[in-house]
Amino acid sequence: MADPVTDGRSLRRMRNEQAAVDAILDLLNEGVVQPTAQEVSDRSGVSMRSIFRLFQDMEALHAAAIERQLARVGPLLDEVPDTGPVAERIAALVDDRARFFEAVAPVRRLAVRRSAQSPTLRSGLARADRHFRSQVAAVFAAELASRHDDALLDALDAATSWEAWDRLRRAQDLPVAAARRVTVLTLTALVTSAGDAPHDQEP
Repeated sequence: MADPVTDGRSLRRMRNEQAAVDAILDLLNEGVVQPTAQEVSDRSGVSMRSIFRLFQDMEALHAAAIERQLARVGPLLDEVPDTGPVAERIAALVDDRARFFEAVAPVRRLAVRRSAQSPTLRSGLARADRHFRSQVAAVFAAELASRHDDALLDALDAATSWEAWDRLRRAQDLPVAAARRVTVLTLTALVTSAGDAPHDQEP
């Protein structure tokens, strides 16, 4: 028979963990660049002492936040067609990236800033990058098949990366629609010129 006291403690622990993780995500999405443990405590109603009983350190809280973020935004990733007219595939891929990158922007920026000190964050970012590169390879498989090196894949991967999108949105201060048009233009130029590009020869 279940112990009501133990069950109650477990439920309270789960509620507090969820509250702390949701608090850090909400703070990031509201523009707090790097939430502190005190800010998380104030927002969640979970005491500082409890937060550090639940999470070994802020890195552990960040790792939990990344997992929660993936659960939140996962449904935003649509299946992008890998057959059909190339213009339609480009448009679908760019729409997918724009929607996803806009949703994850605050958390992604924190992860990038903290990744040098956090193996957990570096691993999470690398996992996302591998997923996006694989997606590009699938969407443009027909165009890539005629190439004998990875130059076109590297170029397409770079053009559709988080770093490229964030530069358009922040450094160049473009609105979403303009950033999307630039990305579509870049991909179209890369794909349509690939057949004419000279292949590098091995020495």
